Amino acid sequence: METGFLEFLTRVLERLSRVGVYAGCGILVAAAVLVGFEVIARKLFAFSLTGADEIAGYAFAISITWGYSFALFQRAHIRVDALYVHLPARFQRILDIVALAGFAVVIGLLNYHALLTLLETLRMGARASTPLSTPLWIPQSLWLAGLTYFLLCILMLLVRALLALASGRHEVVKTIAGAPSVIDEASGAPIESSRE
Repeated sequence: METGFLEFLTRVLERLSRVGVYAGCGILVAAAVLVGFEVIARKLFAFSLTGADEIAGYAFAISITWGYSFALFQRAHIRVDALYVHLPARFQRILDIVALAGFAVVIGLLNYHALLTLLETLRMGARASTPLSTPLWIPQSLWLAGLTYFLLCILMLLVRALLALASGRHEVVKTIAGAPSVIDEASGAPIESSRE
């Protein structure tokens, strides 16, 4: 049986994912302003900011990983559901859990390789081969932190979905891990994936 603690922890993770997506949005806007200023300055004043494109690349990679968890809680990740919608509800719930578990495996592998990359960067003291000569552990750490947070969110939802399935609460599994229906998407109403 799912405990109130898991539901509380999921709400905390969901709120943090919202903060992460807002921060990522702010980072992207700042990067866009920086690149826009650099383009205008280069065109009008023959002046160039060194590394604007490099900083924008780091900003993009970091902000995207911090947005993944928000998309997860909104059930906004794309799923191919051509067959799914024609299956009985019980099989749909099993597929929901299989999809979440598969997602966890893929993101777990991505985390593992990102960690190996970061450790190698730290061992070598690697820096970007650019005019900024950025210590690569800085953007890699922020990128890995976003991926790790995303994996934590997936695992939390997977545990909750498994507990709900084990206790026969199929509607809870659908709310946590199910693909939104066409009606859900057409209504435009916000999807609350972690609420019961």
